[in-house]
Amino acid sequence: MLELRERDRLESLFLEVLEDQSKRELLLYLLCYIQLVKKEGNFSIGLDQFLGCAYRSFRASRNQWKDILVELNLLKITDIYGNVYVGKDIYRLQEDNLLFVSLYEQYLEDFYGFSNRVVKYWSIAHKLSYSKLWNPLDAIHLGVYIFNEELYEEYVHYSELQKERFKREAVFFEVLEKAVKGTTIQDCAKCWWEALELAKKLPDVYYGVDVEKLRKSLENNWRRCQKGKKVEKVKVEFVKQTKGKGFWGYLKDTITRLYRRLVHKGPWNITLKEECLRERPRLNV
Repeated sequence: MLELRERDRLESLFLEVLEDQSKRELLLYLLCYIQLVKKEGNFSIGLDQFLGCAYRSFRASRNQWKDILVELNLLKITDIYGNVYVGKDIYRLQEDNLLFVSLYEQYLEDFYGFSNRVVKYWSIAHKLSYSKLWNPLDAIHLGVYIFNEELYEEYVHYSELQKERFKREAVFFEVLEKAVKGTTIQDCAKCWWEALELAKKLPDVYYGVDVEKLRKSLENNWRRCQKGKKVEKVKVEFVKQTKGKGFWGYLKDTITRLYRRLVHKGPWNITLKEECLRERPRLNV
């Protein structure tokens, strides 16, 4: 059964990034730390080494690293004497001292789970093509991305916010909420039936989402629950809009894709190897 935990700092950061993509660079600093931990086999990383991972962003404003760590509120600083600096205490540090960066203890207990969440969060955040979340189209597509990554707790928290913001689209968010419950509880037939009935209120294509195919998946799981079978993972798909675009439509889409790629390529220049991020670390602890 899905038991919603209180949002921790990492999930809160993720929701902040979804609201305002100017903050998504914060996730990259976490990815830098994760990559270095898995490379070095140690949770404690030298500050210079950490800053070197994100060298271009930090070089532009060397003092920025303190602001980043304070806003993240997930990484702490330790000096050679064992003194620990967190939050605004970080501003008191002198960079010429020998300093080390490490993760808060509550996340070290399940470092692999933590790193896996960060990678999933980034896989969603790097798709963002807006500055701030203003319209239901972006909100619905984001919800689909979160749901498809099987970030179910995050989806429920996200959905509750969007239902208040976009009341006319609340039915769609509720459909996937029911699907989340159907996936995570044992007595699931009622949840899948309710999800199916809600989905029937939506058109076959809704903000680009293939609702017709979604209804078939919901009905399939409802029938499987009735027979005592294990439900299947539901993946929400989008309809490819290709008919009737014509030459100018394709040209516009191509220019838009190139523009987004060029605009977003510059600031996010930390070099990260995804296979390194996903593998389990060998740590000297």
